[in-house]
Formats: sequence, structure tokens, C-alpha cells
Amino acid sequence: MTSGSAGARPALHALTSLRFFAAFAVVVLHYRELLGPLPEGVRQVIVGGQFGVTFFFVLSGFILTYRYREWFADGVSDARFWWFQRFRLARIYPVYLLGLLLDTPWHLLERASVGQLGEVAQTYWASWLLNAVALQAWVPAVPFAMFWNTPAWSVAAEFFFYATFPWLCAALCRSARSWAWTVAAMLFAVVLGAVLYAVVIHAMNYVWHVDTTTQYLVITYNPLLRYSEFLAGCLAGHGFLLARNAGAGAVLHLRTAGRRHLLLGVCLLVVVVRVMVPGYSGPSAALWLLDVSTKYAVFILPFVGLIFAVASGPTCLSPVLEHRWLVLLGEASYSLYIVHWFVVTVLSMKLLGAWGTPFVHAMALLATVVFSMACYRLVEAPWRRRLRGHWIQDPEKDPPGAVAMPKITRPAPL
Repeated sequence: MTSGSAGARPALHALTSLRFFAAFAVVVLHYRELLGPLPEGVRQVIVGGQFGVTFFFVLSGFILTYRYREWFADGVSDARFWWFQRFRLARIYPVYLLGLLLDTPWHLLERASVGQLGEVAQTYWASWLLNAVALQAWVPAVPFAMFWNTPAWSVAAEFFFYATFPWLCAALCRSARSWAWTVAAMLFAVVLGAVLYAVVIHAMNYVWHVDTTTQYLVITYNPLLRYSEFLAGCLAGHGFLLARNAGAGAVLHLRTAGRRHLLLGVCLLVVVVRVMVPGYSGPSAALWLLDVSTKYAVFILPFVGLIFAVASGPTCLSPVLEHRWLVLLGEASYSLYIVHWFVVTVLSMKLLGAWGTPFVHAMALLATVVFSMACYRLVEAPWRRRLRGHWIQDPEKDPPGAVAMPKITRPAPL
């Protein structure tokens, strides 16, 4: 089995477009206080944008498995492991660093304006370095997390996912030989993730009495707690390939457009209903624990179903999702997700004075989308090519650093 076989799979352009909607939902979430008074129902929908990150984690696992499964089907070698890490670093770090650099001056200015910069300068710079190496998600304390480019915490989680993916993928190829096994494993991953959340939340509230900020950072940011979302995506990608390679469309029941539309509609309905239902606040402690521990878990299977429906064939959404402009927005969605925060920071500092109206803020939001496409064209795509270099046909026989490294078709970028 050659390493290059992964590159022969067709690109799933509709899934690329869906990334834009998930990223845009997160961006609007962060703009919500800048858009003026909003109806409660609208605010509830906007707050639901936080689950766009869950969609990213699930989709990341799905696409990585779809693209790279053959790399690790026969095991994990040092050469292939490091080529994979190089590819992922080239994919996300240039824009990640750009976002941090864009955001840094404004935070320094803000701290200096209130006289805090001199007092805690060492702490701020230590936290900046921690963010620069994408480890902030592991430290549940401000200013190490939730300070600089706040949304970039999810990239820190992704780096952890990437580090484990080769062994996870190899294990799936060894063990998950049937569709039924894969579905059972996915359900187990979702339940296990919720149980782990319940244990941690119970301990923080009733054993250690942890403060609310630390609780939020642990529950939202910790890569181990969010791992079930990525794992479910990997299992979904593996199951998708098993079914497709075996011609098991009958197993998926998605060969007809009607069935794909039914799955699509059910999954979207579940997502909308869960977003609109307010969280449980009491009086039962057990029901509250169940609600908060399944906050992200309840979205995993609907997102998997949505991905399956779109990836399995044409739907009523295909003409829109496969339009070249929406695909471009999807390709630029990572840049949008990373660079929008510095605009939010600037606007929140009220530097525009009387010009800082909800309308101007909304225009700034749309301008950020345009800016993200420029970042994709001028930073993300060219630096990805530079950092990836030339891929080799067989990393086992022609290790990195060899004199002759012929170009061949490489796996399409996520």
C-alpha cells in the first residue's frame, strides 16, 4: 500500500463549505455584544455558535481519517509520523502565529492603559510564549488561557489530536474491520466522553470546590475532555471508508437522495432544538450534572450524521455548498476563525468612539470575512506550500533530508 493512495480520493467540497458556516457561527458569537440589543431568541441562536468548535473537531477527525488512513494502515513509523506532523504544522501554524501577532499589540495597549503591564509583565510574556507554542489549552488560568488570541485554544487542542492521530488511525485499521464495530465504538466514545465530563465536573464542584473561571477553562478548553469529539470524527471517517470500499451503501441507507435528505433534516432539527433549549439550572443536582456533562456530547452524533449525509452524495444543498465562492470561503474559514479575534479586541476597546455603532461593528464583521480570504491567499496557502516542501513516495526508503525527493501527488489539505 503506497502512501500516495490517499491523494486519489476525491475532495469533499461540500464539507469544505460547511466549515465556513461553523467558523462564521463562532465569529458572530464573539461579536454578539458589539451588535447592540438583540431579541432573546436571536441571542440564544448566536450563543449556540459555540458548538461550531465541536463541529470542527468532529470534521477534523473525519477528514484526517479520510485523507491519511492509508499512511498508517500498516503501522506508525517514525518517518511517516513526522511527515504527518510536518504537514499539519504547515497547515495551521502560519495563520495561528499571524493571529497571535495581530492580537498582541492591542492587549498590551489595553493593559498599559490601566497600569497593569509593568506589574505583571513577566506573567504576560510567559503566557504569550505558552500561546506561541500552542499549549494554552492545558493551563486553566488567566492570562495563560483566555487572554491573547482566545479562540486559538482549539488549535492547541488540535495539536494534541494530531500527535495522537497516527496511533489512533493504526489502531482503527487493525481493530475496526466492520461497520457494526465502528458504530458501537462511536457510541462508546460519546458515552465515555460524557462520563469523563461528569466525573471531572462533580469533582470540581463537590470535592475540590474550584472557582468558576477555572471550571469554565477546564470544561471548555481541556484537550482530553474534548477528545471524544475528535475520536468520534475519526471513527466516522473510518466507517465511511469501510462502507464505501465495501459497496455498503445499503448499510448506510444513503444511496438515495431522499434518505440523505431525511438524515440531513433530522440532524439539523436535533441541533436547532438543542441550541434553543436552555440549560438546566436546578433544583436537581443530578439533572444539572447530566445536562452540563452532555453539553458537547449531544451534538456529536447529529454532526456525524450531517457529515455523512453531505459526503455520501448530492443533496438539495449541494448546488450551494459546491459553489466555488462558498468553497473558497470554506477554505478561508480557518483564517477567519483565527484572525477575527483581533478585530473583536479593537472594537471592544471602543477606539472608534462615536463611530462604534452596531452597524459599523456589523460592517467590520463582514470586512473580517474579506480579510480572511486575503489571509488565506497571501499567508495560509503559500506558507503551507513552503513548509511542506516536497513529499516523498516512500518515507520508509527515502527519509526526509535525502538528496532526491521527487514530487508526486500529495494528500489534499484539510
